[in-house]
Amino acid sequence: MRRNLHDLLDRILRDTKRAVEQSRAGKIPERESKILSLSEAIKRTEKSIIAELKPRSPSEGDLMGNRDVLSLAGAYEQGGATALSVITSPYFGGKVETVSRVKSSVSIPVLAKDFVVDEYQVRQSLGYGADAVLLIEGISPVEELLDLVAELGLEAVVECHSAEEIEAAVNAGAELIGINNRDLRTFTVDLETTAILSSSVPEDRIMISESGVKTPADARYLFESGADALLIGTALMRSANPGEFIRACKYI
Repeated sequence: MRRNLHDLLDRILRDTKRAVEQSRAGKIPERESKILSLSEAIKRTEKSIIAELKPRSPSEGDLMGNRDVLSLAGAYEQGGATALSVITSPYFGGKVETVSRVKSSVSIPVLAKDFVVDEYQVRQSLGYGADAVLLIEGISPVEELLDLVAELGLEAVVECHSAEEIEAAVNAGAELIGINNRDLRTFTVDLETTAILSSSVPEDRIMISESGVKTPADARYLFESGADALLIGTALMRSANPGEFIRACKYI
């Protein structure tokens, strides 16, 4: 099983690069919406939740069911989400067009989340209305893309899974550091990852803990470990009342 998951990441990256090359001939739409600051939104709230719209999981299958993505986005915002994360990778049932639909229906920042391997994806995310993009140390050309992100007026969450990756992200100028509790090579999740790595994130940076929250108690543990914000996906998608789940994670 672990071998298959290891191969999955390689397939995702290979197919993503191929899709980027095929997309270059297409026209990126002109952005119509104002860019909102993800970092400022997080700073305004003591405990921030970035609620993720995740149509499917490679390991758990369909998560969306017959629900409408805009209704779910609205429920997230009404529940107190600080921002929304929109997965655009086809491997998770996503597409970049969903970003513009969600952006036009909410008043909070929208993070476009994909396996970014090329500057075209950053420019595309801007055109479709994203306020921020996810970059991944070890996968994305982080230093190069951070310059482009700043030039375009966006922000970037730089995802890390080790102290060495955090150091590289900080040295590249990343302001928002994501600690992924999931190992992308094995897809195993360990909340202790945030607790262990939190001391590697400078106090003047924003620390976002990603993946693994299943209960409000998990959220409390991660906030107590130093996280400024939590990115929650599958648990919200599985919840019968995602707004209530968000409130419980913030106020328990």
